[in-house]
Amino acid sequence: MSLLPDFGGDREIAIGADVEARVRRRQLQPCSNLSYGEKVIRLISPLTPKANTFTDHLNHNKKLMVIHDYGFSPTDAVQERIPWSKINSRYSSTDILDFGFRWEHMVAMNIIPAQLPAFSWIQQQHILQLDAAKLLAIRMTITELAQMKYTTHQLVEMGFDWSVLARLGANVDTWKQFKFSIQDIKRNWSPTLSQWVSGGFYDKERIEKAGWALSDVLDTLPAMTERCSGRVLRLAF
Repeated sequence: MSLLPDFGGDREIAIGADVEARVRRRQLQPCSNLSYGEKVIRLISPLTPKANTFTDHLNHNKKLMVIHDYGFSPTDAVQERIPWSKINSRYSSTDILDFGFRWEHMVAMNIIPAQLPAFSWIQQQHILQLDAAKLLAIRMTITELAQMKYTTHQLVEMGFDWSVLARLGANVDTWKQFKFSIQDIKRNWSPTLSQWVSGGFYDKERIEKAGWALSDVLDTLPAMTERCSGRVLRLAF
């Protein structure tokens, strides 16, 4: 017989005990703790269904901290499969984070990139601890990333290096969405000659179609006589 502790079983027991404690707390919640307004509503509409779940409290337009006082947590919201849009549309980012929602809850509740701007940069970094890997895990597109309006320094800090951005679809056509200058791109990502070429920055037609200033591109790109993959570049300028 093994004397080693069963950490998996111990964890399940602890979680189960926590859930039971919260259930008992809800069941024992005294009516005296109800607000004056809630008491009045019960007197006027005694047939109003009692809120027993997280979803019930949402449907009753309760504040998150009131829901918290009834013994609910973000885990309950996940277990009840409440869509993140329902939380995001009703509460401020501060209330959401104060309640205890974190990135793993938001992902489980199907957060989408368009809902991220509700959180400030400080909230994203210091509380949600977002980075490139986490954003790519929710299938963020290059256009959605550009719409976040991160600065060059913020993108680099989050781990969006040139190779990551290239896999996401960043090239001469899509980089323009970020509203960075080509000098900004060179200064912050230092792409190699091969990376400039694979990104389409040596294609005059694509450069002009994307709206880049041709003179800026010519001043920024490596010299035309340099070699790429063992061959002299034949530029379309």
